[in-house]
Amino acid sequence: MYKPNIKIVPLFTILLLFITSNLSAQQSDYEIVQEFRATYSELSDRIEIANSSEEFDQINLDVNAFETQYSDHADLINGALYPDTFSGLMNLLKSSYNTSLSNISVIEQLNNRVEILVEEMSVFRNRISTLNQEIISLEGQIERSETNERQQAALIRQYRLNLDQRDAFVSEFLEDLLARYQNLDSEAQSELSDASDRLQDNPVGILKTIIAEYIQLSDRSTTLELPDYVAMRAQHGYFSNVWDRIGMRLTETFNPDNADLERQEVEDLLAAWIASVDNKLWTSLLNEFNQNGIELRPFTTASEFNQAINTYIDTAYEASLESNRESDYQKYQEFSDFWNNTVKASWGELITTGNILTYSEIAAIDVKLNSWGEASSTTSNLMFILLIVSIAVIVGLVVLLVTKKS
Repeated sequence: MYKPNIKIVPLFTILLLFITSNLSAQQSDYEIVQEFRATYSELSDRIEIANSSEEFDQINLDVNAFETQYSDHADLINGALYPDTFSGLMNLLKSSYNTSLSNISVIEQLNNRVEILVEEMSVFRNRISTLNQEIISLEGQIERSETNERQQAALIRQYRLNLDQRDAFVSEFLEDLLARYQNLDSEAQSELSDASDRLQDNPVGILKTIIAEYIQLSDRSTTLELPDYVAMRAQHGYFSNVWDRIGMRLTETFNPDNADLERQEVEDLLAAWIASVDNKLWTSLLNEFNQNGIELRPFTTASEFNQAINTYIDTAYEASLESNRESDYQKYQEFSDFWNNTVKASWGELITTGNILTYSEIAAIDVKLNSWGEASSTTSNLMFILLIVSIAVIVGLVVLLVTKKS
């Protein structure tokens, strides 16, 4: 009878256990690699679709935990995923994370800027609307208070104060636009352009509204006087300067598809505004000089106004040299008082900012005015001195004759 070798059984058992254990270890390594791949893919997808800083904060924690969990299996992963490596894949995952985080930060900053801009545009629109309503209301009250001069004077003062407040508010808005958009880089300009459709009002639209309201104010108001038109022309000059500096950036940012057309609309409005102001300004300015005894020849431009003043002084200067009557000096005195105490003292800054006269033109007029003053006063003073001397001589002769008779 055959008897099995008892030594063979333990050896077989040991071999079987070894094979089973090896298969179990191989299965465990396979699972590790598969789980690594699945988790890596999940993290990559989360990074790609995340759209908030809070999501990225959580992803960052999960990426760090993922790296710690599989760092002990780096050699296994290197072998299973060759030529990719564990460290290379982790660097790629972190790079993708940093890039997406940077992009979402830019988007969130842009969203914040747009929200702030929307709020600011709303505040500005409401404030300018309130000021306009107050101005229109005051115009109506002034017209209804014609019989009460004291009340009308008070209303006119308030009316001008409101005009000044409106001008100051608009100027602050323009300064803010300059600071914000004068040095706007192309990247920020592109980002704002992409978000511009979310704005109910944009800076270009508000600028057009402001200019249109200035035109209406100039056309309809019967209360405005020369200083008001001078101030409005100065405001137009500042407006034009700001538009020349940032108009292209604004239109390309907030209406990139029709930037040229948008710019032309604003420039047409600016031209209509200055035409409306000038239509009344030059007439009012001529009347102011006439009412102060200064008969200037008519003018309709800043250049003609400058020429009219110079012609008036040149003519008066020549007359003073030829005749030098007391009336010549009186004429000089009237012009000098009005020029120094009203034109320069009250309107000087507005006249220069409104491009009515330049500083150099004012200085040239001052030089001519001094020459006119010398020409009109020198002979008059000499004649006065001669008159005093003549009187003294006559008195002396009378005294002498009386003394001789005695």
